[in-house]
Amino acid sequence: MRILLKVVATLIAQQKVATAKRNRLALEQENAVIKLLEDTGWKRLPSKLVDTRAAVPAKHFMHKTRFATKSRPQEVDVACGLKDTYVLAMECKVTNDETNSVKRINDVLKKATAWHDHWGSFVYAAALLEGVVAPKDVQRLTDAKIQVFWSHDLDAFRRWISKLI
Repeated sequence: MRILLKVVATLIAQQKVATAKRNRLALEQENAVIKLLEDTGWKRLPSKLVDTRAAVPAKHFMHKTRFATKSRPQEVDVACGLKDTYVLAMECKVTNDETNSVKRINDVLKKATAWHDHWGSFVYAAALLEGVVAPKDVQRLTDAKIQVFWSHDLDAFRRWISKLI
């Protein structure tokens, strides 16, 4: 019984450390996006429910806000207002391994589907990824018309979003 308790305690501790690391890295991702936006002249707005197309004016963004869907609002890591009342909904995801990445990718797909079902083509969905992600999971995102960016290449995101404002 003692050996079992030691093994279980070790497994629980490893999982808690991995989760804490993932959460810290995800927050660093979000902060990097915020810094990039602010450094390029974007204005931060207080978070609120995004329930109309014009809720986020062009070149403005919200961090950790809720995005209306047909059922219940879904939290989005960063919402950016684009020209013609389009909105970018970006999720920041860090994964420790390919198995863990499936959960993260499924979360992005579920949210993006809900946003697209509610907003149609007026919402762009994006994922900022870091860590180990299987190529087939990246393909699942792109097949669902979700823009994929990587933390190590935020300049690609900057170039992409600058074309939409």
